[in-house]
Amino acid sequence: MNISENQYYREMEGDLIQLAKEGRFDVIAHGCNCFCTMKKGIALAMAENFDCNMFPLEDVKYKGDINKLGQIDWRRCIFNLSNSKLHGLYVVNCYTQYSYQRHPVIPDPKPFDYDAFRLCMRKMNYQFNGKHIGLPMIGSGLAAGRWESIKLIIQQELKDCNVTVVIHKP
Repeated sequence: MNISENQYYREMEGDLIQLAKEGRFDVIAHGCNCFCTMKKGIALAMAENFDCNMFPLEDVKYKGDINKLGQIDWRRCIFNLSNSKLHGLYVVNCYTQYSYQRHPVIPDPKPFDYDAFRLCMRKMNYQFNGKHIGLPMIGSGLAAGRWESIKLIIQQELKDCNVTVVIHKP
């Protein structure tokens, strides 16, 4: 079911992980913190299905490194689809928040960093130009970002890609 659609951006209900495994996307991505924790939300499912916690920037030597913020880290996974064809899928960690916790001192201490997110989307647009990208409602769940602001950044920065945002519906 399509919820919103235009030439290069659309939203649909479904399960991002399952759709990716069916070969619907060239690239999927999710938001990460800089502390190498993927224990909740879509991050947990991504780590379990695509070994996202094994990416180079997830090495414990980078735990808590502020320089990860705004970076993307990816690898290519190869799947055998149901029709016996092989499908290559790029899986991307986007470092969109420094911490996974609310900040104890800053008023309105939401962990989502809009500047880091914009930079991640800009880098993805460059790296995966022309590809079909599948995203969750990145940053709007546990990271507490405002979906309308996030959606606008996706539309502005992934302008050279075909983007589908999958609204989780198992």
